[in-house]
Amino acid sequence: MIIFRSFALFLITALIISCSEESIIEPDPVPIESVIISEFPADTGRKGEYTFFSFKEGKMIPREDSATTKWDIAFQATTIITNSGVRGPGNGGAIVLRNTDFASLKEAPADGYEIEGEKTYAIPTGSGNGWYNYDSKNMIIRPIPGVVLVIRTADGKYAKMQILNYYKGAPENITQDDISRFYKFEYVYQPDGSRSFEKK
Repeated sequence: MIIFRSFALFLITALIISCSEESIIEPDPVPIESVIISEFPADTGRKGEYTFFSFKEGKMIPREDSATTKWDIAFQATTIITNSGVRGPGNGGAIVLRNTDFASLKEAPADGYEIEGEKTYAIPTGSGNGWYNYDSKNMIIRPIPGVVLVIRTADGKYAKMQILNYYKGAPENITQDDISRFYKFEYVYQPDGSRSFEKK
């Protein structure tokens, strides 16, 4: 009888330990849902003005807040700036990754972020230098395949983005008649402050 009770106690203890171990197993992380922004204007009036965007809010930020940390990136024609350095009071920055699959990028780099300088940009400008190529023969701007922009936001969080189109209506077959300076882009924003683009 004593042996039976000891064996039963052993089984119960083993079962409790087993359940406890199972209860702390965390589920596999899953990607954070991406967001697509369409027809985001970028100085469509050609006045040399930036249009400001917040990843946290997922929307345009008024120009009167340009001197604050309410925005993360801003667009003027093909130029994209971050809220950092000489162009904003934030702790922003950017890395241009090439030959990168947007969906497969699980984590933002730990370092290497460029900030805005007097004569330089966190995201380089000019054909082939940053996110686009310019077809001078047909006068068309096209995103470079495999380019992913990793953005450190104004408050030090992280987002990844990919420019999908630069023309109104995001036409697949772009012509000179299409209206430019309307961005379509996809992004994933991590609100918890980590560099991971997944959630648990």
